[in-house]
Amino acid sequence: MVDFTKILPDQTLDRTRQTESMVIGAILIHQQNDSDQLAIVQKAGVGPEDFSTPGLAKIFQTMIDASVGDHGEDFLTAVLRNSHYQDKENQNYLYRLYDEGSTIRNDSLHYHSRALKLLSFERQEIVLVAQLGSKLHQGEASDSIYEELEKIKKEKTDYLRGERNDFGNGLIEWWEAFDHKRSVGFKDQMKIKSHLPSLDEQTQGFRKGEVSVLAGAPGSGKSALALTLILAAVSGSKIKTTLISLEMGLDEIMSRIIVQSRDQVPLKYLLDPTRLQKKNWVKDPNELDRLLAEIEKAREWTERERDAGSFNAIALLSFHPNVVLQSVMDATRNGAEFIVIDHLHRVLFPPKEGNFTESMTRFMVSLTETAKATNSHILVLSQLNRESSREGRKPRLTDLKGSGGIEENTSLAMFLSRELDSSEAELSILKARSGRSGWSIPMIFNPEKIMFGELYN
Repeated sequence: MVDFTKILPDQTLDRTRQTESMVIGAILIHQQNDSDQLAIVQKAGVGPEDFSTPGLAKIFQTMIDASVGDHGEDFLTAVLRNSHYQDKENQNYLYRLYDEGSTIRNDSLHYHSRALKLLSFERQEIVLVAQLGSKLHQGEASDSIYEELEKIKKEKTDYLRGERNDFGNGLIEWWEAFDHKRSVGFKDQMKIKSHLPSLDEQTQGFRKGEVSVLAGAPGSGKSALALTLILAAVSGSKIKTTLISLEMGLDEIMSRIIVQSRDQVPLKYLLDPTRLQKKNWVKDPNELDRLLAEIEKAREWTERERDAGSFNAIALLSFHPNVVLQSVMDATRNGAEFIVIDHLHRVLFPPKEGNFTESMTRFMVSLTETAKATNSHILVLSQLNRESSREGRKPRLTDLKGSGGIEENTSLAMFLSRELDSSEAELSILKARSGRSGWSIPMIFNPEKIMFGELYN
C-alpha cells in the first residue's frame, strides 16, 4: 500500500484535510429535515472512500447510517447513538469538527464536496502512478495498473463534465431561467428593495447571495441609513431581517426604529420615558395625547412584526470574529434574508491570526460564503480612515480600513458623506458588480426621524 502522505506536498495535504473537515462539519451543523446537506454531498458523488483520513471516513459512514429512518431526534444526537461514539475520545473528536463547516451549506457545500471528490481522484492517480513505477522497477507486469489508471482518468473527465458552472451544462438552464423571468407575473425574489429608487434601478439593489458595504466617517449617519434600509426590506420586500450591532444596545435600537416608523416621536422621549409622565409635561396636553397614541401604534406594530419574525436585533457583548459569524449563521437559520452588521471595524481579531488586513480578508470571505450558501444578503457597515477628509476629497475604496479584503468580497460598495448638523448628504456608489458605479445619489437627512431619503429635483 502506497502512503501518499509521503508523496503529496504538505500544502496539498493540509488543503485535503481542511476540505474534508469542512464538509463533515457542514453536514453535522446544518443537517435538518428541510435542509438535507448530506444529500448534497452524496449527490456530488462523495462516498466514505473519498476521505483520506480513516476517522472522517468513519464519521461520514455513520452519518449515512444515521440518516436512514426517523429517530425523532436531531441529527447530531442520531449520529452520537452509534456505538463508536460512546467512547469519550471519539465523541470529543466529533464535537471538534462541529463548527468546522459553520459558514458553508447548500451551493457552497456542493462546491466544497466537488473539490473533495476531485482531490480523491488526484490521490487515486498518485497511488496508481507510484504502484506503476514500483512494478516497472521490479520488471513485473503492469497492464492491470495501466487499465485502472485510464479508468480513473476517464471517471475524472466525466465528473468534470457534470460541473454546474460548465458552459455547456449551464446553457440550457440559463435560457430557461431567462425566458421564465420575462414571463408575465414573474417577481424577482433575488432582489431586496432598498427604498432608494435610483440605487435599485442602477445597481439591481441588494441581491441575495451577495455582500455589500456601507461606509462613512463617524457621525455621517451610517446606522440611521442602515435602519432605514432594514425597515424598507421589512415593509417593501416582506422578508425577515436581522441587525447585528456592535455599536448600539437594544434600547437605542428599539428607540430609533420607533422614531423612524412613527410620526414625529422625538428620540428623547423614548430614551427617557419619564418625560411622558403627566406631572412632568409642561407643553400642550394634546401633544402628549398624540405622542402616546403614536407610541401605542408603535407597540402594536413591533409586536406584530415580532410575531411574524420579520425583524430581529442582536446587541453583541463579544466582538470576536467567531461570535459575529455565529450570530450571522444563527440569523440565517432563523430565516433572515437581509442581515446588517454594525459595524465591521469593531470586530476584534486576535493578534495570533495575522495582521489586520489578512484577518479582515478571511472574515469577509466567510461572510461571502455564508451569503451564497444561505441565499441571503449581508450588509456590513464600515468606518473610513481620515485621509479623504484630511485631503479635502471624496472618499475612495482604498479609504476603507483593510480595504483589499472588503473590496474584493463585496458586490456593492456605498459611501455616505454628510457634514455634522447638515441635512444634505450624498451616497456615492463606488462599486456595483451588477450595475453602474462611479456615481452619486443626493440624499436628505431628517434629524427628527433620524432617517435618510433620496432627494429629487
